[in-house]
Amino acid sequence: MANPRPQLNLAELHQLRWLLGGVIALLAAWSVFYLDIQAWLPLALITVTVPLVVWKPWLAQRLPAWFHRLAFPVIGAVLAADLWFNREPFPGMVRLALLLLAYRCVAPRGRREDLQLILLSLFMVVITGVFTVSPLFVVQILAFSAASLALMLAVTLSDARSAGAAGAEEGAAGGWTRVRWPVFFARLRAAADMRVLGLGALLFAGLVGLSAVFFLALPRFELSNSLFLDKLIARKSKTGFSENVKFGDVVDIIQDRGTAFNVDVSDPSAVPAMPYWRMLVLDEYSGSGFKMSQGLRLSFDRTGERAATYSGNRGRREGAVVWQVYFPSGVSRYLPLLGDFSRLAFEGPQELEFNRALRLAALKNEPSKMLPYQVTGMEFSGRLADPDFAREKRQQFAQTPKSSEGAKGATLREPTFLELDGLAEPDQAQLRGWVTQLGGVGRGGEEFARRAAQWLQARHSYSLSSTMPEGGGDDVLVRWMGSNTPGHCELFAGGMVLLARAGGVPARMVTGFKGGAWNAVSGSITVRNSDAHAWTEVWDEATGAWVLADATPGSALTPAAEEAAVVSGATRLQADSGWNARLDALRVFWYRRIVNFDEGSQRELLRGTKNRLQEAMKAWRARMEDRMRAAAAWAREPWGFSRGLALALVAGGMTAGVWWWRRKGRAGWLAWRSRRAGEGRSDPVRREAAKWLRKLERARPAKDAEGEAARREVREALLRLRFGSRESWHEPVAVFQRARRAWRRP
Repeated sequence: MANPRPQLNLAELHQLRWLLGGVIALLAAWSVFYLDIQAWLPLALITVTVPLVVWKPWLAQRLPAWFHRLAFPVIGAVLAADLWFNREPFPGMVRLALLLLAYRCVAPRGRREDLQLILLSLFMVVITGVFTVSPLFVVQILAFSAASLALMLAVTLSDARSAGAAGAEEGAAGGWTRVRWPVFFARLRAAADMRVLGLGALLFAGLVGLSAVFFLALPRFELSNSLFLDKLIARKSKTGFSENVKFGDVVDIIQDRGTAFNVDVSDPSAVPAMPYWRMLVLDEYSGSGFKMSQGLRLSFDRTGERAATYSGNRGRREGAVVWQVYFPSGVSRYLPLLGDFSRLAFEGPQELEFNRALRLAALKNEPSKMLPYQVTGMEFSGRLADPDFAREKRQQFAQTPKSSEGAKGATLREPTFLELDGLAEPDQAQLRGWVTQLGGVGRGGEEFARRAAQWLQARHSYSLSSTMPEGGGDDVLVRWMGSNTPGHCELFAGGMVLLARAGGVPARMVTGFKGGAWNAVSGSITVRNSDAHAWTEVWDEATGAWVLADATPGSALTPAAEEAAVVSGATRLQADSGWNARLDALRVFWYRRIVNFDEGSQRELLRGTKNRLQEAMKAWRARMEDRMRAAAAWAREPWGFSRGLALALVAGGMTAGVWWWRRKGRAGWLAWRSRRAGEGRSDPVRREAAKWLRKLERARPAKDAEGEAARREVREALLRLRFGSRESWHEPVAVFQRARRAWRRP
């Protein structure tokens, strides 16, 4: 009988190619969202034009000839201008690929152009895969792979159909651009063979599974270290986490709810009540904010060597808490640290700029993708001892700063934490007057910081939107301190720095993150951009240490003396729940099991798998032995009438069940499934009949005429079940039983 399923004609195959080409172009172009590249204009061009031209293919035929002649010269000129003005080759290459994708999607395409489209899209996907570690990209690349395979299949089918097509069909194919998509999708659904689609999906899933096995089995190596791509992209830190922070830069970060970084901790009970993640120390006041002076930048140890591990200020101890930080790109080249630590380890060698006195660590360049690093023995006490600074004569040091010769002979001032040279004398006099109102320095920096913070909080409330007052002194921060205008964390921290320095107490501003949320789904700490913060560190002569002082309303004034050193456990942090917590848990799982999967993880996985298999086998063997002993004990017990009757009832029930199934149950089951399947070859009765027909064809010939006649009769009944209407059917189960007897009969 003829196959009732319709076949796609040549015009419909062209329509399918056009649709799949637009899909893979959009999937490839949208991968730019995972890259820190400004490509909004070409991305918007693709996002708007491609769906429009895919939905209306005839628009591609209406493009004038001059458009195609000027397309590539214009794209080349745009690339040259991009490279000339931006001086960044990699973003220019990405924007060039987007423009070529846009043109290839809106211009008519043949076989060669479809393959070019696949290669351009593949370039975008591969480039994104080098730089991103987002779990959502996996879904996108799987969809891209499936659509690309489907497009290549459609290209092959349409080329084969074109070679042997009749003239009438070729004429119909010429008008394929006039497509009615609802009708096309209905035809596509009718022509789809679910068995072929299922087999294709099974093969694709097998390919993905095989790739996962290879990922688990093959040795790990850091691919980006052997490529040049990460050298071609210039990463820019968030302004609030750079060496020059103006008032309001940290506030801009706070208004973003995105994830800044995630932290795994080996002992959640070791997490402090309110962790302060230090990233930068800023010592020079510029009038509009704070920045890291050139002298302080030069105090970093820059050996130029690459290493995978760096030692900290604290000695190594057995059983020290291990902090695993997953630090994404686009935040800063400075790494968030709580304070003192024993060891800082990376997966691969990194060139690190390290300052042990400041407890700061910075990469030479901002990471091009997510950077996992491990900190051992990290503790937060709110105090940072500095023996070298304690030995300095700080007052004399501030009045006559040291100088040194720079690389080009320029005089560089050593970093100080008492300097007020950027302020006019009236502003300095105003600051000294406020210090006098506070009672002077008193018993030391920590106690003075407490009084200064209380004074600032009594005059100002907290607000993310602050308006600087007019009039007063020349300096904007001093004017704010003398007013009652609300302020944000940078203003409170900067005000405390100026008050402390005016009183002769060394002080500096610190930027980073405060707090975090405990994600119970992933068992990790999530620090968001909204946790960005600025605070102060003042020098306390009595203890010989820098003391954390947070003047922002709602914060502990001097956490070192109150609750910063209190270890309360990560579960005491703000709970992170809802869909954001689930997405963060998925991201952390991706970081742990995929991104951070190295040779050590491979060995751990193999050991864990081996142990689980051994434990499962032991448990299964123990259960089987217990059941066998129980059965033997039951059999050795004295047999009575009740036990014999129960055994007979069980055996009789099983026999009755088998008999009922063979006589009635199977027939009812087949009838129910047949009614649900409807007409067509998916009917289970028709499939069973086809199976018995094939068996009878392969069976040996019957030895007598009676057997051959029985087979012919059964074959006719099976053919009726296979191809006839339901009204002409005999009882299907009875026919199948007769077919079994005829097949077995010699």
